[in-house]
Amino acid sequence: MLTMFPLNLLRTIGRGASTARYVPHLLGTPITWENVLADTRTRLTARADAFLDVAERAIYAQADSAYRVLLDAAGYDLARLRRLVHTRGVEETLQDLQRDGVYVTIEEFKGLREVQRGPRRWRFTEHNFRNPLVRAGLSAPSGGTRGPALWNTISVSNHRMGAQHLALALEAYGLRHRPVAVWVAKAHGAGLWAVLALAAMGNPPPHWYTHVTPRRSLRLRLAMSALRQAARLYGVRLPRATFAPLGEEAPILAWAVAARPCGLFTTPSLALRLALAARRSGVELAGVTFLTIAEPLTPVKLRHIHEVGARAFSSLGFTEFGRVSYGCPAAAVDETHVCSDAVAVLQVPRAVDRLGTAVPALLFTTLRPDARRILLNTETGDYAHMLGPGCGCFLEQLGWTTRLRDIRSFEKLNAEGRLFYGTQLIDLVEQTLPERFGGDATDYQLVEQEDDMGFTRLSVLVHPRLVDVDEQGILAAVEAALRSRHQASAEIWRDAGTIRLVRAAPLLTAAGKLMPLHHLA
Repeated sequence: MLTMFPLNLLRTIGRGASTARYVPHLLGTPITWENVLADTRTRLTARADAFLDVAERAIYAQADSAYRVLLDAAGYDLARLRRLVHTRGVEETLQDLQRDGVYVTIEEFKGLREVQRGPRRWRFTEHNFRNPLVRAGLSAPSGGTRGPALWNTISVSNHRMGAQHLALALEAYGLRHRPVAVWVAKAHGAGLWAVLALAAMGNPPPHWYTHVTPRRSLRLRLAMSALRQAARLYGVRLPRATFAPLGEEAPILAWAVAARPCGLFTTPSLALRLALAARRSGVELAGVTFLTIAEPLTPVKLRHIHEVGARAFSSLGFTEFGRVSYGCPAAAVDETHVCSDAVAVLQVPRAVDRLGTAVPALLFTTLRPDARRILLNTETGDYAHMLGPGCGCFLEQLGWTTRLRDIRSFEKLNAEGRLFYGTQLIDLVEQTLPERFGGDATDYQLVEQEDDMGFTRLSVLVHPRLVDVDEQGILAAVEAALRSRHQASAEIWRDAGTIRLVRAAPLLTAAGKLMPLHHLA
């Protein structure tokens, strides 16, 4: 008798098989230090040619490319673009393009807002930003904080380049031959990428921790099982993800102390939790280095980490690209070096509220044909102070001369390594809360700030002039709004005690402007 398998089960098995096929290409040829240096220098030398190759094959040759539409509207054909790049270089060409309307805001990139350049209008979807040159690889979901998660394809060559970048950072921090564990929220996404990247350079992590209850989906279990089995064929043992709930960091602390000198690939909030656990236990963490992702490494967090003898370096990344920068080993503050062999970055003024408050927003452009998505002067919702060369560290000497200091988001709430996009919460502050609980849009505000211990909190400010207001109802409304957009992140914030209500007048910016979403340095 013929048994019919459910279609979703067949797809699951197919994805597991695809993951198993990915491993031989990633781990079959070990990444050597000589390859890392030679390949990085080659990519730096070939930046202009690589950019033009991406433009020709992934933009101009694709009628449905969003960037093709914008370039055509601005009067830039391929010949003109070539002349500009050859005479003025990549960055100056990108500046000209931006001034002529060839750029994409974060709302336009996510399909949340119509694109308007002069009298012309378009609306793009995620399909218009795909990389048609990448057809197979490892699937990685975006955070899903603006709607359904978008799946990005990480090709083997892109993953190997990312592993080379990580190897350069580890060398800069003295960790290239040291054990590096992975400790992130989910047992896939950035965590899986890091586990495989470390394995590809011949240094698989001894442990892989997660503080989110592991998913029980059949698809994920089959894919992870296939991945580990395939890796074992090449003599590589990949760790299973170990559940370590918030507040129960003792096993991680014990490993870090015993393994020193060692590294932890984690978030600033988790690094802070381990530093505080060490202080409570009377333990020093000298010899422990945190490579942090997903949220800002603020001065308060750094201070607590340094007080127990540990070090921490931040990095900027997003799912549509991967790691964009790694922390400067010579800097005493949160400062990173851009991976200039793979990405170009510009800085432009960006209004972030209805009153015109502006920040120096970052625009990114992918320079490699194996990029996860095609980016051309594309916003990520981040801003920073941009610096040139001057630190003299290993990463600068290598050729990563552009530095970003104090990277922050102008539209994202970010705590415990989880993101919510502020533009989705403006209606909550300006309309929903006043309608349900009284007052007007100037009586409420969401403020992201650090408490005395360095943990990032989300304060719901409610003006004291609103008497007899239902405070618990307001908190419940905010939590429901967050949960409706991304339940897993909302649950992490709830468990970490991230959200609180404060009776205070909404805060003004330095320019005296009132923003619904306010970030305190």
